[in-house]
Amino acid sequence: MLRYLGIVWNDANAQQRDTAQLISSRLHKLYPAWRRELNAPGMQVFCTGTTAELARIRRLPGNAGVVIGTVFARNRDILSNEPNAQLDLGTTETASILRSEGRWLIENGWGDYVAFGYNPLDQKKWVLKDPTGYLPCFRTAFRDVTIIFSRIGDCLDLQLQRFTINEAFLHAHLVAGSSLQELPPLKEVLAVRRGECIEFKRGNGPYGTRKVYWEPLQFSAPDQLLEDPDLAARAMRNTVQSATSSWVKEHPSLLLRLSGGLDSSIIAGCLGNAPNKSRFVAYTYFTPNGRSDERPWARLAAQSSGCEHIECPVAPSQMDLTMALRMDPSPEPSPLLGFLQRTAMEQDLAAKSGATAIFNGEGGDSGFCSDSIAYAVPEYLQNHGLRLGALRLASQVALLTERSSWSVLLQAMRRLSKGEQSMPRERILAASRLVNPDIKQEFRVTERFSHPWFKNERHAPWDKVRRLGMLIAVPEFYNVSAPKDAVVPAIISPLYAQPAMELLLRIPIYTHFHDGRDRGLARKAFAQDVPEPILRRLWKDRAPGFHDELLERHRVFLK
Repeated sequence: MLRYLGIVWNDANAQQRDTAQLISSRLHKLYPAWRRELNAPGMQVFCTGTTAELARIRRLPGNAGVVIGTVFARNRDILSNEPNAQLDLGTTETASILRSEGRWLIENGWGDYVAFGYNPLDQKKWVLKDPTGYLPCFRTAFRDVTIIFSRIGDCLDLQLQRFTINEAFLHAHLVAGSSLQELPPLKEVLAVRRGECIEFKRGNGPYGTRKVYWEPLQFSAPDQLLEDPDLAARAMRNTVQSATSSWVKEHPSLLLRLSGGLDSSIIAGCLGNAPNKSRFVAYTYFTPNGRSDERPWARLAAQSSGCEHIECPVAPSQMDLTMALRMDPSPEPSPLLGFLQRTAMEQDLAAKSGATAIFNGEGGDSGFCSDSIAYAVPEYLQNHGLRLGALRLASQVALLTERSSWSVLLQAMRRLSKGEQSMPRERILAASRLVNPDIKQEFRVTERFSHPWFKNERHAPWDKVRRLGMLIAVPEFYNVSAPKDAVVPAIISPLYAQPAMELLLRIPIYTHFHDGRDRGLARKAFAQDVPEPILRRLWKDRAPGFHDELLERHRVFLK
């Protein structure tokens, strides 16, 4: 399991130097396997658990910093499907990185990384989190020395600090999740958000100064829009294929979560098309005796992509919720059911197949705008006004949502006139029936969100929020049930890759809703990669009663 821990301090301050030395010596005493990858005045970075397949540690020339993780060179041609090479980080590139305080990396590369930089000229130090990757980055302070880390368990093991729960975070989390609020789950720990840079210089305190380098709203600006369906479809297919192929080059063997739905089937097709493709195995969960079954669709996708396919039965009686007590500490609540699904079974499959990465189709519902069809008409009106195309689009949305065309059009005009693209507060409150009324009232009076991507917005643009999916949340890279020294496969979501996300955000919702179909543009783009029955399928198979039975079996434990 890749882990890193960085220390940042004012080297002119004797007390901070002593504190940094204390942290460093205690870390080495606890974990002799940690390697010091950067040793600059006022900044040190330590890493452990690195392997050629799972992570790269790239030191910048001249002791100017270190990049932890994988960084590919950006391809400017949105119609190219060629895999990207690793980004060169030589002397010339390092000079550009230092001049831009890390911004050059985001503009010229993409991947899953955290970068530390040190400029000897002005002794300025910074830490950068890439825009869409899973590698987590948190910061805390001890005696005015900053600790940057990926795993909070390593901080706890140092036995230098106490962490306290932030009840305001828990209240927000209970009602609507906490992704849009800049509320730290632990009062002493702050997340470095995706696309954010933390700058450290004298006088700005141990938590540094925050700068946002990647703001998703800029890609849906009017001058960035990609509305032509033919061009958008070609760009979509080639960009997703390029991102998938780039990651495939890094892993000799991989596992694919294949549900048989459109999104995971698209990734299966891209894996099958990848040049010099790795050996890959797909697996599908199914519920024995369930009323619906994903396996026929998954079999089609696996056969089309030419991979081995494993079918895994999962029943509520097999799932052990008590493993929550054995989970590794995390900086915020972890979704237990998701980790149950992806722990013992998935890790066992990965070990048996020798997979160093687990691919998935996550990000499709949001990126292909399945989650934001209701906002297609308002967006069209905002971009083009009341034209014949708006009436045609309203009728298509009405057909899909079983409403009248006029009600869809009127609601769209009302949303535009009243600025109601912000979060549907009342619907969320109505869905929070078990939450204490006082806590719900706290949420009701919240006027705006403090997530750095939307801090300048009067209202969080809910249509854009829906399109970003889980990128808004703090990354969850690690399997929290795995031992800290375990070899854990990388989690890779090609639809969340930075080039793919930037392209998908440029395509308006109404273009994604091509031909009046859910994810219509994606169906058009990947018509040659996904079996026709899956392209025609407009529903998802479920397992009714699964969670009810699971919770009933563990009622006593959960109480």
